[in-house]
Amino acid sequence: MNRLERVMIFHLCPNMTPEPGMIREAKGRPLSKISPTLLMLVISTCLVGCNSEASQQAEAQAHLDKALATLSQANAGYIPRESDTGDEKSLQVYRQETMQVAMGNLNHVLTLNAPQQKVQALSKLAEINASAALHETGLAADENAILGGRSTSLQGYLMALEGSSIRSAALQPQTEKSLAKLQEEIQGQNAQLDKLNAEAMDLSGKLDAVNEKVQAFQAKADEGNAKAQELREKAFVTKGDAMYDLQDKAAELERQAAIESAAGEQEQVIANDLAGKLALAQSQIDTTKQLLEKLADQVKTTRASTERQADASAKADVDSQEAAKTLAEEFDQIVAVHENAIQKRMADAGTKIDQAVNDLKQAVQTAQGLADRKKAAANTPMAQLQLLAAYVDQAHIASTHAMYLGDLAGMSESIALSIQRVSPDQAGDYQTRADDLAEAQNAQNAKAAEAIAAGQALALELAPEGSSPEDGDPNVVIALKQKDRLDAYSKLGEATVTQ
Repeated sequence: MNRLERVMIFHLCPNMTPEPGMIREAKGRPLSKISPTLLMLVISTCLVGCNSEASQQAEAQAHLDKALATLSQANAGYIPRESDTGDEKSLQVYRQETMQVAMGNLNHVLTLNAPQQKVQALSKLAEINASAALHETGLAADENAILGGRSTSLQGYLMALEGSSIRSAALQPQTEKSLAKLQEEIQGQNAQLDKLNAEAMDLSGKLDAVNEKVQAFQAKADEGNAKAQELREKAFVTKGDAMYDLQDKAAELERQAAIESAAGEQEQVIANDLAGKLALAQSQIDTTKQLLEKLADQVKTTRASTERQADASAKADVDSQEAAKTLAEEFDQIVAVHENAIQKRMADAGTKIDQAVNDLKQAVQTAQGLADRKKAAANTPMAQLQLLAAYVDQAHIASTHAMYLGDLAGMSESIALSIQRVSPDQAGDYQTRADDLAEAQNAQNAKAAEAIAAGQALALELAPEGSSPEDGDPNVVIALKQKDRLDAYSKLGEATVTQ
C-alpha cells in the first residue's frame, strides 16, 4: 500500500490507528483530486480492514456458541442416548469427558481479536478446569476413605510389633526388676487406654456435629438446584427477555447451590478425616486391651515359671522380626496406593485449579480493558467473583492435599519410633520418609496460605470493610460467603501448624 492509499484510508476509516505523519499528510488533500479508480481501490482496502475485527468476533462467537452447547450437554444431568456407549460410565465421568471436548473451541477463541468473547472463553475454561480439579479431589477422597481401613490394620500390626518388643524385653530370667518393668508397662498401657477412650468420645462427638453440617449444606444445595431446574423448565417454554431473565435467575440459584455444595464437600473432607481418626482410635483401644491381657498373662507366667522364659524370649524376638516384616510390607502397599491413587490425583487437581486461577486472572484483566465501558463494568465483577471462587477451591485442594500428606507422614514416623528397637536402620528409613512427607505437606500448606491471602484481598475489594449481606448487593453476599470459607481454611492451616 503506497503513501497516498494510506492517507485515503485515514480519510475513510477514522477508527483505524494512523501511522506517524499520516494526519499531517491527510490534512489539506481533498478527495476530489484523487482518481476514481484509486478511490475505489482504497475504499475496498478500507472495508477489508474495518471488517477484519468484526469477522474475528463473529468467528469467535461461533466457536463460543459451539463450546456452550457442548457444556450445556455436559451439565444436562443425564447421558444422551446417542452418547451412551454401553460402558458402565458414571454421569460424573461423562460430564468431565464432555466438558473437555468444549476446550478446543474455547482455546480457539483465545487466538482471535475478540475481547468480549475471550472473557467468556477464559471463564468457561476456568470452569472446566476447576470442575475437573474438584472431581479429582473427590476421587482422591474416596480412595483415602478406602485406605483408612488398611491404615487401621497397619495400626494393629504396629501394636503387635510393640507388644512383641515389650515381651522380648520382659522375658528375661526372673528378677524383681523384670516384674517391676512389667507392672510399670501395665500402668502405662492403662493410662494410654484411658486417654484413647477419652479421645474416641471426643472424636465421636465432633463427627456427629460435622455430619449434621454436611447434611444441612447438601439440603440447601439440593433445594437451590431444584429451584433452578424449575426456572430452567419455565425458561424452556418462555420466549424473549422473560426467558433470559429466568435463565439468569436459575444460574444465580445454581451458583448459590454450588457454594453450599462446596461448603458441604469441605465439611465432608473433615468428616472423613474424623471418621478415620475415630476408627484408628478404636483400633488402638482394642489392641491396647489385648496387649494388657497379654501383659497380665505374662506376669503370671514370669512368676510361675522361669524355666520357659528363655524360650519365650527367643520366640518373642522371632515374633518381633516377623511383625516388623509384615508391617513393612503392609506400609509399602499403603504408600503405593497413596502415591498412585491419592497424591497423583491431588497433584493433578492442583495443576488444574492453578490453570483455572491463571485463566480467571486473565479474564479479569481482559474484562477491565474492554472498549465498551458498560460491558467492562458488567463483566469485570462476574470474572472477579469466579476468580474468588477459584481461590477458595485452590485453598481447599491444597489444604486437603496437605492433610493427606500429614497423615502419611505421621504414620511413617510412628513406625520409625516403634521399629527402632528391632531394626535401627529401617527406623532411619521410615523417619527420612516422614521428613520428606512433612516437607511436602508444608509446601501445600504454604500454597493454601497464598491462595487464602489472594482470595481475602479480592473479597475485600468486592465487599469493602463494613459491607453486609443486608446491603442487598448479591455480589457482596457471595463475596462475604467466600471470605468466610477462606477464613475457615486459614484457621485450619493455623491449627495444622500448631499441631
